[in-house]
Amino acid sequence: MGKWIEQLNSRQILGILYGVCIASLFLTAIGAWFVRDNNVSATELITLRWVWMIGLVMFITAILLIGRPLIKRMIEQNEKMHAKQEEMQSVLEASKQNETKLQYRNELIEVLASKESLLDYSAVIEKIVWLTEAEFGAVLLVKDDEITSVVPKGMTQEQQEDLKVQSLLLKRVMISKSLEATSKKVADQIHGYPYYIHETVIPVKDPSDGTMIGCLYLACYDEPFDASETSELNAFANQLAISLLRTRLYRQMQQDRKETAQLINSVREAILYFNYEEDTVVGNRAFIRMFDELQFEYAGYEELSAVSIDIEQFAERVDQQDLFISYVERVFDQEPPEDGLSISLDQGDCFLQVYAESIYRDGKIHGTMLVLRDVTAETEIDRMKSELVSTVSHELRTPLSSIYGFTELMLERDLKANRRELYLKTIHDEAKRLSYLVNDFLDLQKMEAGKQTFEWETVDLLELARDSISFYQETTDSHHLHLDADVGQDFKIEADLEGMRQLLGNLLSNAIKYSPEGGNVLVSLERLEGQVVMKVRDNGIGIPSSALPNLFGKFYRVDNSDRRKIGGTGLGLAICKEIAKAHDGHLHVESIYGEGSTFICELPTSKEAIHQ
Repeated sequence: MGKWIEQLNSRQILGILYGVCIASLFLTAIGAWFVRDNNVSATELITLRWVWMIGLVMFITAILLIGRPLIKRMIEQNEKMHAKQEEMQSVLEASKQNETKLQYRNELIEVLASKESLLDYSAVIEKIVWLTEAEFGAVLLVKDDEITSVVPKGMTQEQQEDLKVQSLLLKRVMISKSLEATSKKVADQIHGYPYYIHETVIPVKDPSDGTMIGCLYLACYDEPFDASETSELNAFANQLAISLLRTRLYRQMQQDRKETAQLINSVREAILYFNYEEDTVVGNRAFIRMFDELQFEYAGYEELSAVSIDIEQFAERVDQQDLFISYVERVFDQEPPEDGLSISLDQGDCFLQVYAESIYRDGKIHGTMLVLRDVTAETEIDRMKSELVSTVSHELRTPLSSIYGFTELMLERDLKANRRELYLKTIHDEAKRLSYLVNDFLDLQKMEAGKQTFEWETVDLLELARDSISFYQETTDSHHLHLDADVGQDFKIEADLEGMRQLLGNLLSNAIKYSPEGGNVLVSLERLEGQVVMKVRDNGIGIPSSALPNLFGKFYRVDNSDRRKIGGTGLGLAICKEIAKAHDGHLHVESIYGEGSTFICELPTSKEAIHQ
């Protein structure tokens, strides 16, 4: 009976239990029918008791027969549910472990994809050691078949050196360029018994040519890597190879970028680069120096400086503002003009040649280089050439015309002796003037080329000043030349007598020439320690402050109406400057426009004083 009940399913058992309960209720209802009128006979009472007894026995029997297998079945189901729960927990833990491994794999891929420096590969080897459950490991970088760096995880410095120098396994991999593994029995003081260490070295190769660029070293104690784990290690090595190549390429690009920046920074032309794709503007050092009033971020010699360009501010110093603004706006609008532009800065103080060069990438304009070339020197040379032609033509034409005219008169006319003598004297003076002009040209050329020879001797500047004043006083009636010097002092220096005579003569000649209204010309001498200071002061028309920086240049003449009436080549002061320089002296000027000028020449007394 018990076995039959155990074979029933839960629904059948419940059906039997419900049937017994209904039968018991039916018997109870029969008993209640007998006592409906509260008058029960002895026979009915006995019958009623038997009916209730039978119902109770049926109910207890059903409980005993059905409840036990039901409880047993529930216990079995509970045990099965517990087993399934443990299985699910095990699956959940395995899933979490796989999820953690997957997370580490993703992190490893991200590290390999994003890291840019050697130190970042410590995170790479750390994650590989964890994923492979190895004890320790290292990433070794190789260049020209030599190990250049070791990035370890869990390795001592001694282990790293042994790996680089003494590892036969690593040497085999360097030769075979394929995965190698070994197991060896070791013993140390930490462990009281011998144990096995399993080492594996996986080469990291360049996919393009197969050359080794690194190695992946891993060591574990339990058991060597199986085939699936080895395949996974090869996959790690391939990813590491791509990362190393990308890092190497990135470093090369960084180095190339720095070299390019250094190259552009070393260029003397001011360069401004407009990058249209990145919407940035950078400039080189020459540009920063030229326009230091602009906002910029100086990044050093190896970087180009980011510049904040405001066109109106950019054009503030430009004399041709409207033209320059229009030119730069076309560059900003990605329509750089093909023609160049000549501009000047600070009221003609600096001259620039501006041109734009477009940079293309894949047939599309990528940026534009705006180059501002300083042509001030070339402009000054052109000006000097023009002045040379003008000056020489004027200075040569006048004496040549006089010589030609007077010689023609002497050839065609019968002149009296006194008239002929006057004409000959005029021709002689004009020829002498031509000779002085040519000599000035030649002397200045020799001085600048360092070919001028000087005869060093003791020169008394006091005596030279007296002679020069006497000579030039004879050439003018409207000027009064004076000497201011302490005759008790020694004004002797080691110098070239003719050079000193020419220097002082040019200064006196200029003082007379540029004092057209006459007046006083004062030559003063002062003895200082190791040098003599000679000054020539006049009360003439003076020199504008704007002309002072260029005053000692070749063929330079101040451009004003007062000086256009006065002849000259513009070589006298240049010659004086070269003579003073040859004597290791210094010549400069102090002047107030309209009140006069003072030329100051500081000359050392001896060559020993020069060196001191």
